[in-house]
Amino acid sequence: MKKLILLGLVIALSAACNEQKQRYTQQSPEIETIKTLIKNYNNKAIDISIYADSSKTYYNSKTDPMSPSETKAYHEQREHLYSSRMFTDEDPEYEMVVTDDGETWVNCWLNWKGSLAGNEKEIDMPIHLTYQFIDGKIVREVGMWDPTEIVLTLQAIELEKNMSVDEKTIKTSMDIVVKAWNNNDQNLMASVMTNNFIRTANGVVIANNAAEYGTNLMDLFFGSFPDFKVTLINSATINNKIHINWMCTGTNTKPYLGKDATNRTIKTYGHSVWTIEKDGKFSREDAFYDNLTVFQQLGTQAPK
Repeated sequence: MKKLILLGLVIALSAACNEQKQRYTQQSPEIETIKTLIKNYNNKAIDISIYADSSKTYYNSKTDPMSPSETKAYHEQREHLYSSRMFTDEDPEYEMVVTDDGETWVNCWLNWKGSLAGNEKEIDMPIHLTYQFIDGKIVREVGMWDPTEIVLTLQAIELEKNMSVDEKTIKTSMDIVVKAWNNNDQNLMASVMTNNFIRTANGVVIANNAAEYGTNLMDLFFGSFPDFKVTLINSATINNKIHINWMCTGTNTKPYLGKDATNRTIKTYGHSVWTIEKDGKFSREDAFYDNLTVFQQLGTQAPK
């Protein structure tokens, strides 16, 4: 009798364990359905037949759900924003769970990458999607991601459309400056500078022409910080002067101003005033920044 009781307990425990295991899995028909949904999205073939008619979709919101047809329209209406877009194959994760209330959910963590049609800016961001299933159909979809970069870029594109010819010329020239810095392209930089270009740093002249700008600045920073990068934070144009706030970053892997490399990373902020002429070329840059901060981040003292 005792043996029968023990056997019964073993069977009960085994059944409980099996039931517990079934509450979490990374392989199921529901997961395969979501993988098909993602594949269809990448192929621009939104298939809502896998949604229940009463399904509700929430994207970055807890209110105002979309029906399956509205969800399809949402994706189709946004197609013109991108020259390309897709979920990548970069370490996607899928799981299916059964909650204490008996609800079946498929969670997935994906990487989305797209290029905006207005300026080909590439957006790369993580997205979390979760789907509730009943009888093999999606009855609820929730998507969460940070749309900030896309929204700000679209706003900038729209703003540029409304710019005057002069404003567009100024923006184009400034874009070239940033591109030249980030590619260490001194010829490109010289293409937007006048022959008598002057550059000052905190009131001290350090370049009297484009060639000296390349030698005294670009060679200096890229020679000490090979991954040197300039980011334009914001700008404002007043008459023929462009005021910009910028950020510079880089890793000190080679000697800098007579100091040994520290392999430390710097992040410094500054303000520059660029003077632009009618031909779209710059005749002057006056930069202002705290060079002491750079040496503090490097852990060294500024040269005397």
